[in-house]
Amino acid sequence: MRAEEELQFMMDFYPELFPTRNHCLDHLFCSIGNGYDWRKGELVDRDCEFTKRYRLVDEIVRARPRNEEAYRMRLEVEKEIRREKGDSYRITPQNVKYNFHWSVPSKEYSYLYHFPKNIKEDWLALLKECKRQLIEEGILPDENGMREGLEDAGGQRKETEKVSHVPGLSL
Repeated sequence: MRAEEELQFMMDFYPELFPTRNHCLDHLFCSIGNGYDWRKGELVDRDCEFTKRYRLVDEIVRARPRNEEAYRMRLEVEKEIRREKGDSYRITPQNVKYNFHWSVPSKEYSYLYHFPKNIKEDWLALLKECKRQLIEEGILPDENGMREGLEDAGGQRKETEKVSHVPGLSL
């Protein structure tokens, strides 16, 4: 599935989990054990029955969440509540999706660092978008590089390089 179609699928079928592009990018490229594997240069959901029969009627250029404007307005309310209540603010099921924080990608396991040499252009564009967001948010330093091609065509990680440990990150 094309990269933008995969994002649209995630936002359409799981809007509570993925209300924005950043939620999708974080899940695909920063999370460990996200249920996706690299196959033929694309990230493919390992066991989702819906992706086999999901097809967009019209081709999309950029995936868009259904309720992004409502999400952004509610996010501002949540930020104001956090400012007012400070540490006493409790996360509840109603406000959990508005407390988005980027995951710190693992240099050993996350797909931000481990992608195949034959990655398709649309997937590489999403990966770079995710990296830009992480740099802008201060999660990654600007000089932090990605290592291309650590997986073979079958999606298996090659042990060609030593991978350094990320300080402060425990697995």
